[in-house]
Amino acid sequence: MTSSSVKAGPLSEISSGMDQYQSNSLQRKKRRLHADQRAQLIYQKIATERKAEKEKRRLEREKGQKVLEEYTSIKRRMNKALSKRNRRGQPNLNAQIEEQIKEKVDCFVTDGKTRLPKPNEFHYRCNYLYRAASLLCSQSSGNNGLETLSKLYLREMKELCLVEMIRLEKDFGRTICKHCKNIFVARFDGTQSITVRLNKKKQMIRTCLNCGAKKHFLRNTRYLSRNERDQHQIETEMQQQQVPAEAIH
Repeated sequence: MTSSSVKAGPLSEISSGMDQYQSNSLQRKKRRLHADQRAQLIYQKIATERKAEKEKRRLEREKGQKVLEEYTSIKRRMNKALSKRNRRGQPNLNAQIEEQIKEKVDCFVTDGKTRLPKPNEFHYRCNYLYRAASLLCSQSSGNNGLETLSKLYLREMKELCLVEMIRLEKDFGRTICKHCKNIFVARFDGTQSITVRLNKKKQMIRTCLNCGAKKHFLRNTRYLSRNERDQHQIETEMQQQQVPAEAIH
């Protein structure tokens, strides 16, 4: 009896250990299965979200293409109607068709729900900031406060041009130093913030007296700046006014 009980002890321990090992392996398998199921569910969720986003982009693209096609068809019809002439030589257009075309062209981008601000407002803002900066810089003879304020206006103008994708004209861009944001204007005390000279390659070299930065420009004799164009227009108008005055005398 004693020998059988002694032999049964280690066998029972081995069987209990095997049962525990099997239960642990089953639990590990269940955990792996649950992890795989969770990963599969997450993957399916991500795939459905990507599919919905792709479908949304496709619908938006199709909508934009439809609007663009409608706009081009309206422009084509308008050009065709303008090209047609009746017997009297006047454009054969109806007022109702003209108003309808105008409304559709105005609502081209926004679908008639909201109106975007006009781009001229941003242009007016840039012109205002440039004129304010040039006025302050012209009055800043030995005054650092006005110079810093003019530089602040120029930085705001640059940021507005970058955000709204407005390209500065050549006359404006050439009068602004890219390093120190100094504007090149004549001051009241007779001093200048820029020196200009020509080299052997017929290039105009602009030197900023504030930071010493140099900029090279190609010299074009046919190009007229904004001030030169205005002055030329004023001179031509004065000459045209003088001619009839001399004819009267």
